[in-house]
Amino acid sequence: MAYGHYKSFFMIVIPFLLSILLGVCFTDSGPKTVGNWLEIASPDDPAAIEVGQFAVDQHNKDTNSSLAFERVVTGNTQIVGGMNWRLTIEVKDVGSLKKCEVFVYEQSWQNVRKLISFKII
Repeated sequence: MAYGHYKSFFMIVIPFLLSILLGVCFTDSGPKTVGNWLEIASPDDPAAIEVGQFAVDQHNKDTNSSLAFERVVTGNTQIVGGMNWRLTIEVKDVGSLKKCEVFVYEQSWQNVRKLISFKII
């Protein structure tokens, strides 16, 4: 009689547990790790807005431009030896809105923030 319970266990529970394990191993929505790009929670995130504003200010300083930051459209972050920010933002240039792709590297604990690239698209 006890043998029947073990047989049920191996025939039902083990395949179920294996399917869960395989699902966790191969899912795209599994745990996020260092190095993966993650979408920002919201374009209204104050940290994303601050980074976008920094990118415009730094670009203006580097190129003697007069762009005005408008808003963050979309963005991603990547945890590395700090934080990489990849944002699409809108800027105002002489009355017209333009979209830009910016890449910023940040190490908040070292007070480091660098504009890596700024491209009007």
